Amino acid sequence: MRCEVKLFVAGKVFTNIIECRNYEEAREVAIARNPNAEILGVTAIFEKGIS
Repeated sequence: MRCEVKLFVAGKVFTNIIECRNYEEAREVAIARNPNAEILGVTAIFEKGIS
């Protein structure tokens, strides 16, 4: 599964695209990459043509 995680740090909002098994793993990976960030949301990404 591919997820987009929206993060907030120092007044800026940015996204990370993460390959994961579930939403909880996406959150864990995002916080591991950006320990000072606050998670705003996690959304699954579904794209046509990708198998």
